Amino acid sequence: MTLSPAVVNYPRILKLFVLPNALFAVAAYFMSGPEMITAFNAALVALASGVVISFLVDAMRTIISHKPMLKVHWLVLGITTHWAGTDGQRVWSIAWRWVGQPMWMTDSRFIAYCLFLSTVGAYFHLAAGESIGEERIPRAKWVRYGALAAAGILIALVLGFVIDQFTEAGVFTGTFG
Repeated sequence: MTLSPAVVNYPRILKLFVLPNALFAVAAYFMSGPEMITAFNAALVALASGVVISFLVDAMRTIISHKPMLKVHWLVLGITTHWAGTDGQRVWSIAWRWVGQPMWMTDSRFIAYCLFLSTVGAYFHLAAGESIGEERIPRAKWVRYGALAAAGILIALVLGFVIDQFTEAGVFTGTFG
């Protein structure tokens, strides 16, 4: 797909991509990594909580309803579930930093559960293809591409883990047994 200069919305690209990234670069110049992580963790907790609260009633209605599931329902569940997982991870990260980064918090089942929620939410998003508006977003073709990429990445990660278990690299030693 090629875009002619007349089709590209340069002011939108400037506002939605260039300007935010430039602001991040300026902030990165003046703030340390830990300061930025703290600031973005706080912002993400606030925004993720807002998203979860905004979609929670519709997600609960979707879960308890006897009506057939439409693609938009999968999207609502995906948004709610994914952002709940993200919110939990960020809250845990903030708490972990506040209490001195203890090792027991690093590999906790709570983090595993939050990752599970985000994973399920991502699956629900893929199940919700063509659920937004008249433009049918995300388009079915791109949902298939996304699912194919996800499968390929998962296979590569699993193979990497398996190869690591049977070689001298030992990156995952002790993690899974």
